[in-house]
Amino acid sequence: MRRQFTAEVTRQNLIDAFCILAEKKPVAKITISELVERAGYNRGTFYKYFRDIYDVLEEIERVIIGGVKENFRNNISPDNFKETFLTAFTKIQREQAVYFDLLLNPANKARFVDKIIAEISPVFMTTFDLPPDNIRSKYLTEIYFTTVITALSTWISNGRELSTKELSNFLGDVLADGVLHAIKSKHLETSQIA
Repeated sequence: MRRQFTAEVTRQNLIDAFCILAEKKPVAKITISELVERAGYNRGTFYKYFRDIYDVLEEIERVIIGGVKENFRNNISPDNFKETFLTAFTKIQREQAVYFDLLLNPANKARFVDKIIAEISPVFMTTFDLPPDNIRSKYLTEIYFTTVITALSTWISNGRELSTKELSNFLGDVLADGVLHAIKSKHLETSQIA
């Protein structure tokens, strides 16, 4: 049991060091040597857990996508969408903010968006009882996820100028009521761009 705990801690320390380095430079410029130095391990330890630098990034993607899937299955309800969206969104942001920052930065965003949409779409379609072979279902799914991901990316890029709850409420309203409704409503009056 202790060995398993130590292995999990070591793996997480390597991921944490990767995230710190990725805040300062593109993933392609991170070397294994600097990562293990930052984490306090040697190269052999790194290779026990990861094949290369991109394997660390893929692990972070797996964690986020798995968490989003689980949250969607357990927390999102079409009957009570706004409230369940708020709960799920807040939970994911609280637990995984550093990973989202990394995955939604301009260098990694396109790759991550493609992966998360491919992985989450079937769960989304099942949750909302959308027929998977219907082209309009695919468009709705794409619209939903690109809206959420683009808003998250903009929010992160702008230094999270809205609270998590404000952004979540806004997104929940836009997704539940539609963009045109949000444009016509009071949403735009309360958040002026400085």
